[in-house]
Amino acid sequence: MEAGFTRVEVLEISENKRTRNPEAYVLTLSAKKAAVDLRAPLRKTQKQIIIGREGAAESLRELWIFPVAPETCNLACTHCLYAASPKTRNPYRLSRDELSRLLAQVEAVDAKPHFLFTGGEPTLHPELYDFLDTVDDKGYSFQLMTNGTRIQKETATRLSKMPHLTKVQISLESADPKINDSIYGVGLYRRALGAVDSLREKGVAVTLAATPMESNQEGLADLERLAVEKGADVKYISLYDLGSAKERGLKPSRGASDGNNQSDSTLMCDKGVAYSEGAFYPCPVLVKEPGTKLGDTLDEALSPESRQRVAKLREVHSACQVCLKGST
Repeated sequence: MEAGFTRVEVLEISENKRTRNPEAYVLTLSAKKAAVDLRAPLRKTQKQIIIGREGAAESLRELWIFPVAPETCNLACTHCLYAASPKTRNPYRLSRDELSRLLAQVEAVDAKPHFLFTGGEPTLHPELYDFLDTVDDKGYSFQLMTNGTRIQKETATRLSKMPHLTKVQISLESADPKINDSIYGVGLYRRALGAVDSLREKGVAVTLAATPMESNQEGLADLERLAVEKGADVKYISLYDLGSAKERGLKPSRGASDGNNQSDSTLMCDKGVAYSEGAFYPCPVLVKEPGTKLGDTLDEALSPESRQRVAKLREVHSACQVCLKGST
């Protein structure tokens, strides 16, 4: 009772065969605490895995890749982390040699991470699908994160032939075309759904990615119904006070699910690193933030010094506080 149990019931008393003490018995009890029945089987506690050089084969679960600079995009979304825009003049493009060196670093630590090709808009890279073929041929699982505006039937067909592609994530903020296009641009709702249809026709798994904000909060339930109709699922992404969202003073929706309708709520920086413009960062959110670079090599990014830097960022960076409240 001192432990706070509200009810303890003796179910069985039997002989204790592990001792010769005649006064020792084995008791089988039923104990309840805060309406939790302790007779129910206990869940096995998941082992905490610390990302780092040692054990990278197990701990490095994700690797985010920016084929083009984060602020390079064909859209100018109202809430973009990087204030991306068609007017961007950043010339960075991932090269074949650079990708080869990156894969060699992954192989050197014997890791098998899930690759996430993101942006900006990754399909703006003229060799993107060749890069995806390379990763696919090496047996790495991967996904493509895109606004969907450049996904045509031909590209959907090519993606469908990549066995290690797990899904294509397409941005869609509302099932209401007016709301969606007020965030992304006129006509984007129709183009995004066209991409979804092309991919689903080829059997490619699709996730609709939405960021719950004041501007779209009323239509999120309809978005989930639309996803079901299209044979897709929905992922909610946290709104960060960065880039365009900060410039416009955007606010998250009331009662937003903070990106946590996913089964895995592990912090991004606890399961992977991001590679952008030739360097490594704790996560894709911080790739344009001053002072967040972890190094120019994967070895540097996984070093104890870098992991300490990540821990410090969690304490002081506002974006990290968003993740700690509800990880994307």
